[in-house]
Amino acid sequence: MKGNHVLISGGSSGIGLALARLLVAEGVQVHLVGRDERRLEHACAALGDAAHAYVADMSLESDIERLIAEVSARCDGTLDGLVVNAAKYGFINLSKMSSCELDQYFRTNAIGPVLLVNGCLGMLKKGTGKSIVMVSSTLATRPIAGTGAYAATKAALNSLAKSYALELAEDGIRVNAVLPGVVNTPIHEPQTPNDPPREEKMAQLGPMHPIGRVGEAEEVASMIHFLLSDRTGWVTGSLFYVDGGISLV
Repeated sequence: MKGNHVLISGGSSGIGLALARLLVAEGVQVHLVGRDERRLEHACAALGDAAHAYVADMSLESDIERLIAEVSARCDGTLDGLVVNAAKYGFINLSKMSSCELDQYFRTNAIGPVLLVNGCLGMLKKGTGKSIVMVSSTLATRPIAGTGAYAATKAALNSLAKSYALELAEDGIRVNAVLPGVVNTPIHEPQTPNDPPREEKMAQLGPMHPIGRVGEAEEVASMIHFLLSDRTGWVTGSLFYVDGGISLV
C-alpha cells in the first residue's frame, strides 16, 4: 500500500488514529478528518509529513463538500481507500429523544456516510486499492437500553455497506464493515457528571465479553488495515465482528 492515499473520518483519536499509525508505517498518505482542530493537529504532528488534517463535521453537508474538494486537491483526485469511522455516540432512551436529537444521530452516522462515500467515488474509481470500510458496532445487532438511536444508525450502516458493495462491484470498489464490541477509546470518556471514569467503565464492561476484557483500538484497526489491503481483494459486502465474543452472548 506504499504511496496510497486513505481518507479516515474520525481520524484524530481512537480506532481512526490507531489505523493511521499502521498505514503511515507502511508508507501510506493518510487524510484525517475530525471536528477538533487541536486534536487533529496533535495527531498529525505525531504521525509526520504523511498525515494531513481536515476539520469537518460529518453531520453537515457543506462541511463534507468542502472536505472532498480539499482532499481531491491534495491527492490529485485519486483515493485508494476510505474509512467511515466518525460517529455520534451517547446514552439516551428513544422514548425521551426529541426529533432534533434523533436527526443528529442519523445525520452523523447514516446520512453523512452516504454523502461522504458518494463524494469520494470519483477519486476511488481512479485509485488502486478501491476499498471502503465502514466502522459499525455490535450494538447494531444487539442493542442495549439507552443506545437505541446509535444502534439503529449502525444497523443502517451495515445495510449501506451491503448495498454499496452491490452497486460498486462493477467499478472494482469493495465495501465491508467491521463491528467492534466495547473498545477502550475516548468515546467512553464521561459525558455527564454521573458517568464513571473511563478506566472504571472499561473494568466494568470487560467481563461482559467472553474473552474477558474490552478491546483496544489497535485490534480493530488491524482488521480495517487488512480489509484495505489487496489481501482481501475478493472480499466485499461482509460484516466482520471484532468484539471479544460479545455478539455471542
